[in-house]
Amino acid sequence: MTEYANPSAELRARVALEKHRFHNTHSLGQNFLLSESLLEHLLDEAALAPEDCVLEIGPGAGLMTALMARRCKRVLAVELDNSLAPVLNDVLAGIDNVRIHYGDILKTDVVALAREAFGGGAYRVVANLPYYITADILLKLTTLSEPPESIAIMVQREAAERIMSAQGSKQWCALAAELQYYGQPRVLAEVPAEAFDPPPHVTSCFIRIDRHATPIVAPKDEQLYRRLIHAAFAMRRKTLANNLKAAFGLDQQQAKDVLAAAGVDERVRGEALSLEELCRVADAIFEIVR
Repeated sequence: MTEYANPSAELRARVALEKHRFHNTHSLGQNFLLSESLLEHLLDEAALAPEDCVLEIGPGAGLMTALMARRCKRVLAVELDNSLAPVLNDVLAGIDNVRIHYGDILKTDVVALAREAFGGGAYRVVANLPYYITADILLKLTTLSEPPESIAIMVQREAAERIMSAQGSKQWCALAAELQYYGQPRVLAEVPAEAFDPPPHVTSCFIRIDRHATPIVAPKDEQLYRRLIHAAFAMRRKTLANNLKAAFGLDQQQAKDVLAAAGVDERVRGEALSLEELCRVADAIFEIVR
């Protein structure tokens, strides 16, 4: 890790933003956290270790980037907004274990970028993202061929509630099923709107999803399983049998046979099923379509 003479990363960030007359862009969802004490608390909760390599998505003014660099082996930060370059250059000057990559994370080959930056080893993700891309980012990260060991991310409280939801609840959804298949989510801290600059119109939660050391279900075809998850929740008012017909081109009898083989009632709706039950359905479909 790198040692620093100036402990006030917060001051450096605030001065850099003022010096370069940076103005947050609403369309990019730029709501920065500029409290060093709050960020130190969040990073404590993220459980980063000195040997960790971290992919940060959305460094913003670079304050959290600088704080993570003190704690971790290496930080790779991906930033969409090139106009933040002079700010990040000032805040991160003299810090030799940070690399900034400018680009759209949704269009980036994350596996290739992480391999290049971290030498092919394990890595973790930390992110303070625009909320409108939260689901897209999480689904991309958790379905990578080389996914991160953990994801610590700021989300809207409502999104956190959905991610933490359980089978059979009104909030149980495809996103929750996908993320809980990847790992174990938990809320680390609730962050009020006034902690951000500028304040959003929602309360936020900092959550961490730790990748399962051993998969909690083992589908015969992982891609088909993920496809089944999304099909199950596609039309919530329809039975799972009807959703299977639409998504997999099954006829009525085939859909009934799949559910019977999986030990699932043919009248059930997708949101009523657990990950294990969804896995049984996917495996039954696999036997038909392979």
